[in-house]
Amino acid sequence: MKRLSLILLSIMILSSLFSLRFTVNAKNGVPYQTYTLGTNGRIIPTQTAFLPVGVMGKEYGLNAPQDIFYFNKEFYIADTNNKRVLIIGEDAKEVKFDEFITPMGVFANEEYLFVADKGAKTVFQIKKATNEIILRITKPTSPIYGQKNDFLPIKVAVGSNDSIYIVGEGSTSGIIQVNYAGEFIGYLGINTVPLSLRKIIYNFFVKGSNVASSIPASPTNVALGQKGSILTTNINVQETFKRLNISGVNTLLEDTFYPQVTFTDITMNFENFIYLVSSEGYVFEYDASGRLLFTFDTKDTQMTQMLGLTSQPTGIATDDVGNLYILDKGNNSIYVYQRTVFVDLVHQAVTLFNDGKYLESKPLWEEINRQNTSFAFAHTALGMALTKEGDFESALQEFYDAKDYQGYSMAYWEIRNIAIQKNLTTWVIILIASLILLKLSYSLFKSTKIYDKYLALKETLHQKKWIGELALSTRMLRHPADVCYLIKRKNKASYRSGFVVLFLFLLVYLVNSYGQGFLFRTQENASNLFLQILIVIGIIFLYVVVNYLISTLSDGEGRFKDIFIATSYSLMPIIIFTLPMTLISHVLTYNESFIYSFYHQIITGWTILLLILSIKNIHNYSVWETIKSILIILFGMLIVVIIGLLIYTFMGQLIDFIISIIKEVVYRV
Repeated sequence: MKRLSLILLSIMILSSLFSLRFTVNAKNGVPYQTYTLGTNGRIIPTQTAFLPVGVMGKEYGLNAPQDIFYFNKEFYIADTNNKRVLIIGEDAKEVKFDEFITPMGVFANEEYLFVADKGAKTVFQIKKATNEIILRITKPTSPIYGQKNDFLPIKVAVGSNDSIYIVGEGSTSGIIQVNYAGEFIGYLGINTVPLSLRKIIYNFFVKGSNVASSIPASPTNVALGQKGSILTTNINVQETFKRLNISGVNTLLEDTFYPQVTFTDITMNFENFIYLVSSEGYVFEYDASGRLLFTFDTKDTQMTQMLGLTSQPTGIATDDVGNLYILDKGNNSIYVYQRTVFVDLVHQAVTLFNDGKYLESKPLWEEINRQNTSFAFAHTALGMALTKEGDFESALQEFYDAKDYQGYSMAYWEIRNIAIQKNLTTWVIILIASLILLKLSYSLFKSTKIYDKYLALKETLHQKKWIGELALSTRMLRHPADVCYLIKRKNKASYRSGFVVLFLFLLVYLVNSYGQGFLFRTQENASNLFLQILIVIGIIFLYVVVNYLISTLSDGEGRFKDIFIATSYSLMPIIIFTLPMTLISHVLTYNESFIYSFYHQIITGWTILLLILSIKNIHNYSVWETIKSILIILFGMLIVVIIGLLIYTFMGQLIDFIISIIKEVVYRV
C-alpha cells in the first residue's frame, strides 16, 4: 500500500510539472527560441521577434501548396496538387485552368497573375480582370538559351521594367529573363562552382573528370527587392541567398552571414527587410544590406503540433503591417506570426541607420543595447552615432565590440590624427633629445673599463658553441653563401641550433597571428592552435625531405642535416622582422594597409631568396640546376600532398562503408 501511494504521488508530481511546462508555453505562445548575430560573430539568443498567433488555409482544402505571394491585401497560393491558384482576401476564390498540371510558383501585380507550372513547362500570364490566359511562356527558341536545356519553371517574379524572371529547375546558367512578349533576354546571376583542392584531386584521379566539367548549382527561388534588385536563393553554394543588381552582381555586404541551409522561399517587405524560410524550418530576417537581425526554428521535430511549429515550410510572405506568413506543405496550412514590440524598435532603428540618420537612431539603439548588450548591429550603429558626435574613444570601443573593422579604422584614424596634432612637436623634441643622449652615453661608455669587460664577455659567449651557432644564423641575412659553406664544410652548426631557430620561428608565427593589431588580426582565439602548428611544421619538414630526396637523384652534395639547418636559418628574416611588423600593425588603419602588406611582401621575398640560395650553395648547383631543382621540389611536394589527400579520401569512404555495413547488420539482427 505504501509503495502504491509513492507511485501515485510520483505520477501526480510528474503530471504537474508536465502541465506547468505546457502552461508556460501556452502563456508565452512561443515554442521556439529567437537568435541574432552577437558581438562575438556567433549566433546568440535574443528577445522573441515573432509571436505565432494563428493558422489559416485548412478551411480551403489546400493540398501540397508550394508558393505564397502577398499583394494588395490578397494572398496568392500555388495550390499544387489541387492544380489551382487560391486567392484569399476578403473572399476566397480560385484560378483554375485545364492546362494547369503542377503550378509551383505564383506572382501578381495590378493587372496580371503569373503562374509557373513545372508540369506544363509553361509560365502562364493571366489577366486578372477577365480571368483569361493572355500569354504562355514556353521554352525559348533563342540559341543563347541552349537547345539541350529543358524548361521547367518552378518560380516566377516580374519587375517594374516588364522583365519576367523565371527560376527553372536545373537551370544552371542562372535565372531565366524574358520580356512581356515571352522573348528570351538572357540569364541573370549564375552561381560559381565551389571547388576545394580535395574535390579537384578527387574528380581528376577518381572520377576521371575534368574540373571544367563541374556545373554550377541552379537558383531555387526568386523575388523582387528594392530599387529594381532581384533576390534569389541557392543551394550547394556559399552565398545561399543573393541580392542581385541588373548586372547580376551580389550587392549584399561582404560579411553577410550565409547559413548553410536549404532555403525554399525569400521575400522583402514594405520596409525593405528580407525574410527567408528553409526546408529545415529556419526563418531568417535580414536588413536590405544583408545584416542578420533575427532567426528562429519553426520545425516541429517532436510532432507536438504546437501553434507556430511547421512540418514542411515551402513559402513565406509578409503583409502591409509586418505580419509574417509561412506556407506549410506538410500541414496544408498557413501559419501567422505577429512581430513583437522589440522588432518594431529594431526596425525603426535600422531604417534610420540605413537612411544615414545616425544621431536620430541613437536613443533607439541605446534601448536595444540595454535590452540585449550582445546585439552586434546595435554596437555598430552606436559607434556611428558617437563618431558623428565626435566621441571617437567611445565609438572605437563600440566598433570593437561589434567587430566592425571599417568603423574601427575610421574612429582610430580620428583619434590618431588628434593625438598627432596635439603632440607632434613634443614627440619630435623627445626623439631628438633621446638620440643625442644615447650618442653621448655610448661615447662615455666606450671610454670606461666596463666597455672592455663587455667586449671580453661578448667574445667569451661567442666561443660557446650553441651561442656561436645562433649567431651564425643571423649572418644568413647578408651572407647566405658563407653560412652555407660553414654549415656544409666546417660543421659550424648542429641539429640543435636548427631546431632552436625553428622553435623561434613557430613562436614568432603564433605571436604575430594572435598579437597583431585589431584590424589585421587573423586569429581571435587559440582553438585551432595545435592544428596550425602541425601544418606549419608539416610544410617545413615536407620541403626538407623532398629537397633531400631530389638532391640524391640529381647529384646534390647536401646532407639531410645541411638541408635542414640551412632551411631553418633561411627563416631568419621572418623571425627578426615580423615582431616589428606586428607592432606596426597596431598604429595603422585600413587606408594604410598597403604599408603592412608591402612590409610583409619584403620579408617573404627575402626568405624565399635565402631558400633558393641555400639550395644552390648546399648542393653546389649552377643557376640552371637550381631553377630545375626548385621546380622539381615543388612538384614533388604537390605529389605528396595529392597522395595524402587521396589516402584520406579513400580512408573516409572505407570507414563510411564499414559503418554502413555494421548498421545494416545491427538492423538485420
